[in-house]
Amino acid sequence: MNTQLLVVSGIIVLVIVMVDVAWTTLTTQGSGPITRLITIAVDSASARAHGVFGCRAVLVTAGPIAIVAVGSVWVLSLWSGWLLIFSAFPYGVIEAQSGQTADLADRIYFVGFTLSTLGMGDFKPGGEVTRLLTALAAFNGLVLVTLIITYAVPVVQGAVARRKLAFSISLLGRNPQEIVWRAWQNNNAQGFENALGQVSSDLIQCSEQRLAYPLLDLFHCRQSRFSLGVQLSRLDEALSLLTEGLQPSYRWNSLTVENTRKVISHYLYRSEQKSNNGDVDVPPLPAIGILTINNVPLTDNQDDAFDPLKNRRVRLHKLVRREGWEWSVVGHQAPGVVESQRVR
Repeated sequence: MNTQLLVVSGIIVLVIVMVDVAWTTLTTQGSGPITRLITIAVDSASARAHGVFGCRAVLVTAGPIAIVAVGSVWVLSLWSGWLLIFSAFPYGVIEAQSGQTADLADRIYFVGFTLSTLGMGDFKPGGEVTRLLTALAAFNGLVLVTLIITYAVPVVQGAVARRKLAFSISLLGRNPQEIVWRAWQNNNAQGFENALGQVSSDLIQCSEQRLAYPLLDLFHCRQSRFSLGVQLSRLDEALSLLTEGLQPSYRWNSLTVENTRKVISHYLYRSEQKSNNGDVDVPPLPAIGILTINNVPLTDNQDDAFDPLKNRRVRLHKLVRREGWEWSVVGHQAPGVVESQRVR
C-alpha cells in the first residue's frame, strides 16, 4: 500500500472517530453515528438476554457496558488511524538505542504509548515529519481521554438523578389509587401540589439530560421504586383519575396538575425520539377499590373517562416495557408482588 493511500486512510479514520466523539460529548443533540450504533447494539443484546434469562442483572449492567464499549471503540479507532499514518513512513519509527527500523508490532506499541501520553518508551520518531506527527498524536490522545471522562461523569450523574426522582415519586404512593387517596384528603392537598411542582422541575432536567445523553436509557434499576418510567406511569395514572376519573364537579384541574401532565408528555417525547419500541396494547385501567371504599366521588364509567387517554397510556406502556417491566408493576398488584415482576 503506497504512502499517500495510508495517510489518507488514516486521516479518514481519525476524522470519522473525532467527529463522533465531538458530536457525542460536546453537543446536546444526542449521540454520534458510531456511538448510536453501539448503544443500539448493547440495548438490543441486553433486552434479548433479559428475555431469555428473565434476570434484571443483565439490564442493570447494560449502561456501564455501553460506556466501556463506546470508550474502547473510540480508543481503538484512534489507535488504528494513527497506526495507518505512521505506517506510511518506512523509517518513521526507530528503536531509541540501536536506531533499527520498527516493525509492525513495534509501531502498534509506539502509537499506543504515544496516545496514552506516557512518553516515548523504547521507540522514537525517525524524522522531522514523524516528530511532528508524534506530538499531534499525543495531543489527540490527551483530548480523547479527557472527553471520555467528561462524558462518562455526567452520564452517571444523570442516571443518579433519574433514580432520585423516581424514588421521590414513589413516596407519593405505592400505586395510582393510593396517590389519589392521599391527594384527595383535604389536609394533604397543598402538600401534594408542592410535591408535583418539585417533580415537574426535576423531570424537566431529566428530559433534557436524556436529549444530550441517550445512553441514559440503558441504565436500568433492580427495583421498580427506582425506575423512572414505572413511577411516572403511576403518577400519570393517578393524575388521570384526578382529572378524568372523578365526577365532573370534583375533578382536579389545577394549574400545577396541568403543568405536570405537560412535563410528563415532554419526557415521553424525548424518550421516544429515534427509538423503536414496537407495538404494545392499551394497558388495563387503574384499580379503584380503595377509592370506592373511602367514598371518593368516582365517575360511573371509567372506560369512557379514560378513552381519550388511550394514546397517552400506550406511550406510557411502551416506556415501562422499555425499562424491562410489565405494566403490573405500575400498581395493579400487592406491593410484595410488584417488586418480583419481570418481563418474560
